Amino acid sequence: MKRLRLALAALGVATVTVTAAATLTAPVSSAASTAAAAGPTASQLLSKAQSCTPASNGNYATDEGGPATVSICKSGSAYVWTSDMDIDCDGITTSRCNNSTDPSYFNETSFQTSTGQFFTADVTHYYVIPLPSSRFNYQNAGISPGSVAAVIYNNKVVYAVFADEGPDDIIGEASYATATALGIDPNPATGGTEGPVTFIVFPGKVPSPVENNTTIDSVGSSAATSWVGGSTTPPPTGGGTGPIRSGYANKCVDINAANSANGTAVQLYDCNGTNAQSWTVGSNNSLQALGKCMDVTGAGTANGTKVQLYDCNGSAAQKWTRSGSTLVNTGSGKCLDATGPSSANGTRLQIWTCGGGTNQQWTLPS
Repeated sequence: MKRLRLALAALGVATVTVTAAATLTAPVSSAASTAAAAGPTASQLLSKAQSCTPASNGNYATDEGGPATVSICKSGSAYVWTSDMDIDCDGITTSRCNNSTDPSYFNETSFQTSTGQFFTADVTHYYVIPLPSSRFNYQNAGISPGSVAAVIYNNKVVYAVFADEGPDDIIGEASYATATALGIDPNPATGGTEGPVTFIVFPGKVPSPVENNTTIDSVGSSAATSWVGGSTTPPPTGGGTGPIRSGYANKCVDINAANSANGTAVQLYDCNGTNAQSWTVGSNNSLQALGKCMDVTGAGTANGTKVQLYDCNGSAAQKWTRSGSTLVNTGSGKCLDATGPSSANGTRLQIWTCGGGTNQQWTLPS
């Protein structure tokens, strides 16, 4: 991907400064904050993005010479695509980003910071959009340089700004710093991920200063909250409270180590009457314990997607309906399932095509 962008640069494609209309102001330290972003959860954002209409006239490849499989769509005011993620190390030369570490390194970015300098890839969270073409023209879509986006991978959300352009037929790239914040290998020569990584771009929402990660987080989380439709949803109540019993004798749905942290595994365990096994059936078909909700990781729909504990957000990934003795997840249409099948303590719960086996039998509290 980046070799082609180098060729474009060599041909004289202009590098421009982010315009004054973006309201960029004072410089900040190069040690910009990498604090975790607030705002909607990954599940909320991905759930909202499911309602999306085509916006690109054709598809993009994720690598040079690869098949064109990725389209850009529009959901409300935002533009969305899901792809792999390659590492962009272009911009100011550092010990991590230079000609030695990156064989495709280029010492400029398409746009500049509030100080008139190129971006620093291992400091600022930024992402890449393909050059304008008949396939998609970001300028016509109102996506100005510096527009903030939510970048989502493995249930993590990082906000980043549009700072560099890529080839007009390839998509899926973000800065070294963005990769690091998402837990992706940032090595520009060998790193990146096949994904899925989802990019949700909020046109015209430009932080000031554009290179400051703290400001990027603030503007990004605000734009994302507005796009989703308000603040996060508190856990609703309305049903019975007690254990969710498995079809296996004396086995209950359990939160690993009674840990209320986001991402904690939901598992099978001997029924013991603890708070880690006390579930409330919410009025919106959520299942709540320890102040959070049973959630399908990353709003996934594939067989084997794990079930976890997560902040309640009202998404389809957290809604479960009873069908006989099974629990069907609204977002995927698949059943709550004990992996294996196994009745052993610690067996992780997942979603799987409904088959009605003992490992998919559950009794809710009344």
